[in-house]
Amino acid sequence: MRRVVDGPRLRARGRGVGFLLGVVIGCLVLLGGIKLALPRIIPFFVFYPEPLSPQESHPRYWGFPDATEVRIPTMDGPVLHAWWFPAVNTDSSSGSAIYFHGNAGHLGDRGTVAAALSGMGLDVLLPDYRGYGLSDGKPSEGGLYADARAAYQWLVDERGADPRRLFLIGNSLGSAVAVDLAMQRKTAGLVLLGAFTNTPSIARRRIRWLPEWYLDWDQGRFDVLERIGRVHVPILVVVGAEDRVIPPEEAQRVFEAARDPKRWLLIEGAGHNDIFSHEELWRELYRFTHDALVGEEETARLQPGPS
Repeated sequence: MRRVVDGPRLRARGRGVGFLLGVVIGCLVLLGGIKLALPRIIPFFVFYPEPLSPQESHPRYWGFPDATEVRIPTMDGPVLHAWWFPAVNTDSSSGSAIYFHGNAGHLGDRGTVAAALSGMGLDVLLPDYRGYGLSDGKPSEGGLYADARAAYQWLVDERGADPRRLFLIGNSLGSAVAVDLAMQRKTAGLVLLGAFTNTPSIARRRIRWLPEWYLDWDQGRFDVLERIGRVHVPILVVVGAEDRVIPPEEAQRVFEAARDPKRWLLIEGAGHNDIFSHEELWRELYRFTHDALVGEEETARLQPGPS
């Protein structure tokens, strides 16, 4: 016997199919719109700047009486706010360093790191990126790279730093900034702490239910993996074994793509934000900077003098 389906039931089934089809089409349209809007959305997920009030601007406020604040002009207009930490013992100053911090906060949160580096005998420049703290402007990938070049030039021109004795140290997002600068300027060595390959890779690790091709973009990539092979100075890559913000595998890929000479340090028990509390990091930083500078001194000593 043929089954007879009445009209109301057919219409209800049709409405159900139509509703599901509408939901699918709506989701596709939404995903397509988000994909097109990614260049404008990404900065909200990459940059987390915090302001500084004028009374908080001087390092004395944060407990660093020996440091001073400086202003650094950039080629495209914004003026950067930075702190300058002279080496604790100026007689034993072995070089200088620029410390590029991560994607959140401001330089007030990183003063302890800069102070510890100065305690190793390094003169340290700690700049805030544009849009962070009291620095002018709005952050962007190109803007942060321009900030790094301005900081480097200020250190060389205003403080007379020798590029052959100048280290670039980048933490988290700052690792991408340091790598880009190391490609373009002479430096004694490059230190990467909690490095990553690029921002799309981090996004894919966190949003695994979306296809890889969807989580990709051209602007704001901060592509460390693509650039690291063009750096021709000693490199130290350090990562915490318990890093849950940027998985250690990210830094491992960066290390493998880097040229020799290079060093790798995996700190057991360290995460992303507490890596600076581990003595193992500071011992390796001292060895790395000392070895690089001793090598530079040896090269200079062996060079023939004027005839």
